[in-house]
Amino acid sequence: MQSDESSDDGALLIREILNHLVKHPDAKDTVDGIHKFWLSAKTAHLSIDKVNEALEFLADEKGWLNKKAVGSAAILYGINKVRVEEIQKFLRAS
Repeated sequence: MQSDESSDDGALLIREILNHLVKHPDAKDTVDGIHKFWLSAKTAHLSIDKVNEALEFLADEKGWLNKKAVGSAAILYGINKVRVEEIQKFLRAS
């Protein structure tokens, strides 16, 4: 079980990723790129593993992100444009 602080960090991280994608719906990046360039000072301290965990949750469990393999190891993440209204509703509620 996660501590409240790490749970709060995870929720903030998810909101930051989704906010970025709603504002920039054509944006796509790898876990490394998202970790380096998309996060604010509030979440930049989080590990790349935490970012990867959030992206996998948003893609595999929520269906809000698309994943596309590029090369032998890299995966690009981008918004699932079919689900934008649902994502926006989530962001307004949180």
